[in-house]
Amino acid sequence: MAINSVRSTLPPEAVFEHLLTPWEYPKWLLGASKMRDVDDHWPSVGSRFHHTVGFGPLKVDDTSEILECDPPRRLVLKVKATPIVQGIVTFTLVPTPEGGTVLTLQEEPAVRAGGLLRPALDPPTHVRNERSLKQLADLMKPGDGDTAS
Repeated sequence: MAINSVRSTLPPEAVFEHLLTPWEYPKWLLGASKMRDVDDHWPSVGSRFHHTVGFGPLKVDDTSEILECDPPRRLVLKVKATPIVQGIVTFTLVPTPEGGTVLTLQEEPAVRAGGLLRPALDPPTHVRNERSLKQLADLMKPGDGDTAS
């Protein structure tokens, strides 16, 4: 399981709004190359956004579905690139005493077969998520630099 955190000076409500804006995911989520569509009932539980992930010629159409949405504390997504490449991504937001937020991203395989690869996938997933959260923090407050992993 890969776990990463970033600190933002924005309050949890503002950070959560960024997580609920799927059209911005390609701007901060490393590997997300473009958005294709968002369900009309977004961000209801069960709604999905559809995007393309990958690099260069190795791209795959992916979907992310909301499994749990508890604003502004928790968002759980099921990501699915193929029947075997699936994960559960949990965003947890904790307010800081200064009025900011600590945003934690936890990603784990959703399919048992993915668990067999987990020791090999956790390190690159951790690195990707660390860079993605840094980019998200920069997007939320350009020039802030108030991030930690």
